Amino acid sequence: MRRKTHIVLIDGEGMARDGLCALLADEPGVLLTRVFSHPREALRSRLTPAPQVVIADWALALKHGPQTLRYLKLHWPHSRVLVLSGRCDARSVEAARRAGACGYLLRNDRRSELSRALHALLEGRRFVSAAVADAPPQRAAGNRAELRLLSAREQEIVGLIAEGYRTREMAQMLTLSEKTIERHRTNLMRKLGVRSATGVVAYALTHGYLGL
Repeated sequence: MRRKTHIVLIDGEGMARDGLCALLADEPGVLLTRVFSHPREALRSRLTPAPQVVIADWALALKHGPQTLRYLKLHWPHSRVLVLSGRCDARSVEAARRAGACGYLLRNDRRSELSRALHALLEGRRFVSAAVADAPPQRAAGNRAELRLLSAREQEIVGLIAEGYRTREMAQMLTLSEKTIERHRTNLMRKLGVRSATGVVAYALTHGYLGL
């Protein structure tokens, strides 16, 4: 007997989520293991076996922190993440990819696109909604030269500071010492020319760390 693909859904309450649950229930070879309305519920879970695919609302993930998808990947390292989004542009797709997503599906896509996305991820391929390829290009927000001032780790810490995490919490999340976190904080604030967490938050908002 063919084994079913275990899927976890992270999406807010409402008819849209109920509709997606119904689609997944009808999808051949798929078992919707759990549904979470909050990313942190998923991160606290101890599912066995771990899901092969995690379907996550991109807007919800961003709301709870720019590193949410990365933490999901740490929690379920062998799971493939498919994000659901209402944004149909290349910049949003790239932001999701950088956050750890393997697939990008639009909320208004047809059911056939959901099936294609699941098959692609299970075969180890990436997936982007066909509608995105037809979308007109958009200008990227922010100053790219300024973004390059920060290392990847410093950009990560910018996002966490903007989300209100404290030094000890960041150290635990990133498995670094508090002294290392403080050093990164000092360096990134010097590079950005800001003197407080408020300045860091302003930078994060301007450069898309807290939204698309």
